[in-house]
Amino acid sequence: MLEPDVTVTDLVLAAQCTAYSVLLSRNGDEEPLVRRLYAMLFAALGVASLFGGLWHGVFSERETVLGQWVWLCVMAALAVAAALLWYISAALFCSAKWAPIVRMIALVYLLFQISVSAFVTDSFAIATVGLLPPVITMIAGNASRFRRTRSRRALYGAAGFSLAVLAGLIIAFDVSLHPRLATALAVYHMVQFVAFWMIFWSVPGGASHPR
Repeated sequence: MLEPDVTVTDLVLAAQCTAYSVLLSRNGDEEPLVRRLYAMLFAALGVASLFGGLWHGVFSERETVLGQWVWLCVMAALAVAAALLWYISAALFCSAKWAPIVRMIALVYLLFQISVSAFVTDSFAIATVGLLPPVITMIAGNASRFRRTRSRRALYGAAGFSLAVLAGLIIAFDVSLHPRLATALAVYHMVQFVAFWMIFWSVPGGASHPR
């Protein structure tokens, strides 16, 4: 295993996201469309984490054809996650007039991001930049809803997505806890684990806690 700490934490994230996706696919009748979209979001993040763990564990920086395809799967899954976040924001926060426009933007966004990753550059920065606008939209939408309603779910959503953004600073500033056992990417995954937990609790009908 080339990068054991990154591989293990990636696989933990994959298991977490898979569990959330299954739970949201089966739980309750409240806002079923939003819940299904979140289930697909966690499924996409789980796929990205699974292939990310495979890449860091087996291929890492090696220039192999199979490794390049594995990495492209990571990038494609993250592009799908970004598009799904646009769909979720359209369902939760947009009026009937604006929702179709946002969904159209999501499709264009998806095709553009995958094309850039496949034919221009496969840098992880592409996925990060691609996720940032819809994540910021989710932060703003949940924060606005919390101010209006004092909903705990909205608070969890704003906090979870904010933490997901702040986790990027760990990579930007190379914050590690151990040179081999807890490198910056592994710490990033640990913080994302908490962020995903918060986001799961923000889903309407996705978890049994007060509104």
